[in-house]
Amino acid sequence: MATRFEKYQIESLELAFEESEHLTKERKIDLARVTGLDMEQITSWFNRKRACKRARESKGELEQINAVLKQSLQELHSRKAKLQMELKERKRREAELEAENELLKHRLTVLEGDSQLDSVIR
Repeated sequence: MATRFEKYQIESLELAFEESEHLTKERKIDLARVTGLDMEQITSWFNRKRACKRARESKGELEQINAVLKQSLQELHSRKAKLQMELKERKRREAELEAENELLKHRLTVLEGDSQLDSVIR
């Protein structure tokens, strides 16, 4: 079972960690004397403290990346919606132009027919 450290021991370790995340042998010996902990306990505490700090930093970085990705996704959804509207409008315009083209072809056919009729009459 893990031994719980006393408040004064944790405070001493925290203070030492703020000064430096890596201890020299002399500083470990000094901390062992001040806290009453053995060097292995001090080394383990520092290792856990560094691991927790890295984990918090990694979590912060991942949260930032996540926020950027969410923003990018939202922008892509907006862009997709805009492009879909543009495509719909272009298809509508294409249908209009095709209808107009058919009407003009029909008129041309009628005019060509009238023209042939005129030449027959003359």
